[in-house]
Amino acid sequence: MARLGCFFHKRANREWFSAAQRKDDTMAQKLIRLKGNTYYIDSAVNIGIISDGSGRAVIVDTGLDDDMGRRILKLMGEEGLVPSAIINTHSHADHCGGNSFISKRTPVPIYASAFEKALIENPLLEPFYLFSAAPPKDMKNKFLMAKDSIVNHIIVEGEIQIRGINLKIVPLNGHSPGMIGIATDDDVLFVADALFSLNILEKYGLAYFTDIKNTINTLEYLKSLKYDYFVPSHGEILEDPMPTIEANIARIDEIASQIADFCCEYRSREEITAYMAACYNIKLNMGQYYLTSSTVSAFLSYMTDEGILKAEILGNNLRWIRI
Repeated sequence: MARLGCFFHKRANREWFSAAQRKDDTMAQKLIRLKGNTYYIDSAVNIGIISDGSGRAVIVDTGLDDDMGRRILKLMGEEGLVPSAIINTHSHADHCGGNSFISKRTPVPIYASAFEKALIENPLLEPFYLFSAAPPKDMKNKFLMAKDSIVNHIIVEGEIQIRGINLKIVPLNGHSPGMIGIATDDDVLFVADALFSLNILEKYGLAYFTDIKNTINTLEYLKSLKYDYFVPSHGEILEDPMPTIEANIARIDEIASQIADFCCEYRSREEITAYMAACYNIKLNMGQYYLTSSTVSAFLSYMTDEGILKAEILGNNLRWIRI
């Protein structure tokens, strides 16, 4: 997952991934039918499988690596399903890491939004932008860099037919700038990392965001949508998403409040990052440090634009203080 998640992120912390891999190894060795021709694989990242009813199916996200790509093909084969296309909701490694394995074994086209296409095809960009320069080798790992794969088609908001399957593409910006959701004719919406289930919020306090304002807008937008099932990439399937949406909004408000309180005097981004890591008991390695710092940056940008904080250069260091 490259995020919380690695989200949880992206909490891209290795301890989380080890636990997630154990879940993959012990659970969900079959496709689970949600409704009609819409299925999912219950794993560290919930994988969508949308069938055309005649044995061909679109895959929504492919997991972290070759092992998950292999598992997807195995489970589909056991149900007599053949991949016809891949849709990546966004470019984080835990969502597109299986692309390479699957596309080498079956000639399926890959679909993604324009922004996410750039990162899927050039995975070095993720650790590059997190570090703000050429990243050290400790950040060049599968949790931050999926194997590269070619995105054959750019998709945009609205109705689309892929390999005979009618879908609706829903914009879900915030966690990642070009993230999308996929709705099926069976009234199922795959919501990617637009929201996190309650147990994940409880266990992993500080999720990964790139844009707080768009994250809030996306959560408010989800309130207006009516589907029988909402499928987050991490956590339980939801029939009533409202309590989970409200909990996600409350967590964002909580984080912003903590940052505002800490900035009762001038604080640097590094100081705020260290404080938030302590607040949420985040076990830091280099990758997780920069994921946490990136999320803090997203909050600082949002809170500055909203007039909650102001930034000044003091002692050759950029510092923030509550207004």
